[in-house]
Amino acid sequence: MSTLQKDVSPSAPRMDPLDLGPYVIRHLAGSHYVLDVFQNNAAAGTKVIGYSRNSPNTSNQQWMFVAAGADNPGWWYLQTKMSSNLVVTLEPYTPIEPNLPLEPRPLFMMPKDPKQTEYQLWCLQSTEKLGYWYIQNKAHSSNSQTPMVIQLSGTQSAAPAMAGPISFIEFEKQAWGFVPMLPLG
Repeated sequence: MSTLQKDVSPSAPRMDPLDLGPYVIRHLAGSHYVLDVFQNNAAAGTKVIGYSRNSPNTSNQQWMFVAAGADNPGWWYLQTKMSSNLVVTLEPYTPIEPNLPLEPRPLFMMPKDPKQTEYQLWCLQSTEKLGYWYIQNKAHSSNSQTPMVIQLSGTQSAAPAMAGPISFIEFEKQAWGFVPMLPLG
């Protein structure tokens, strides 16, 4: 190339900052329920449920992924937009028998707690359906244990959100999509 010619090679792709929310987290099964903090209650111990999407959007249905830090790469807190301190927390448990299948456990909103991080951290695992994900809890995430993922306990409105053993056969019941919240204006 001559020094008089203009370099027209494509520029490097622009790297936008990671978009971590807020999102509405929509259930694949039926696609009409989203994760919701029960009754818009910003108190510790409030249940997480599946509920019809509110219009206009409300903060109890908006979620942000907050990085867990260098000690837990790839794991995130799932934080409600209602409060910067409340995160989705799996009810702690210890299996009575190590070889018995795990039972689904409820999800609550609790303050971030360094003693409970394994029950408060989440990662995404792809499902068979493009754009939908398993939301996996860090507790019992070793190779020797069945991963626990978010699901709903039923098909009715206000069904409690639970974490249960992953199912590849009925993945639709445990698959979630993310709808970004667009800025107003």
